Amino acid sequence: MNSARLKEIALSAGASAAGIAPAADLPELDRFSVAVNAVPPGLSYLLRDPERRKNIKNWYAGARSVLVCVFRYWSPDTDYAAELAKAGDPMAYLRNTGRKAYQPALLSRTGAKISRYALGRDYHLTVKEKLAAMLAEIKKEKPAAEGKLFCDTSPVMEKELARLAGLGFRGKNTLLLSKELGSWSFIGGIALDLEAQADAPCGGDCGSCDLCQRACPTGALRDGRLDASLCLSYWTTQSKQEIPPGLAAKNPGWAYGCDACQEACPYNSPK
Repeated sequence: MNSARLKEIALSAGASAAGIAPAADLPELDRFSVAVNAVPPGLSYLLRDPERRKNIKNWYAGARSVLVCVFRYWSPDTDYAAELAKAGDPMAYLRNTGRKAYQPALLSRTGAKISRYALGRDYHLTVKEKLAAMLAEIKKEKPAAEGKLFCDTSPVMEKELARLAGLGFRGKNTLLLSKELGSWSFIGGIALDLEAQADAPCGGDCGSCDLCQRACPTGALRDGRLDASLCLSYWTTQSKQEIPPGLAAKNPGWAYGCDACQEACPYNSPK
């Protein structure tokens, strides 16, 4: 099956963009987006088996190519305040959507803000459903084809694979940035045992722009890396410990996640 057909299937199943990355060693693994010396206890799993992340074949031995997809979850033209109001009580909303809230005190405050990615059904479910539909369609045309899905929870360097698949470049906020889609997107894909021509890697960078770094309330972004121990998104969605007082004092109201760096990015501005 050629690359064009694989991408056509991906777009038909709901991807906003798709590309093909090689199933090979990652040339920029050393540009890991979380500073190793700043990994808090709640993210210690990121330090496990670094060699396994170096090549997707270490995760799925049958991989011959990787279909990488981005799924846009937010349009810059969408009214955030209206969507947040629609969600209703923050604590009840998170509970009803199957999310764990570790900072109830923040959620109970007037004006508590929820990150845009969470104002909808759990993306792990929605993205994997779309990826499963893609694999099913691929198997209709290539019955012997096999593949393994990934979306956030696997030891796969998704942002680097997306860059290699031509879908964007790595921004100073550590996220995948697309000139067309910005950074309001989820990444997922399928490691396939099919040979497919890889796309050209995406070039480009943020240049002299550092708006995301200056917008971060706690200074967690430095030189294209994230100090997760300072990140409000980490403290409000993954840490079971109470947010440190020094960071809490700098929090402009985020109770689940934080969109400050993405709000400041010019690629996320209304066109």
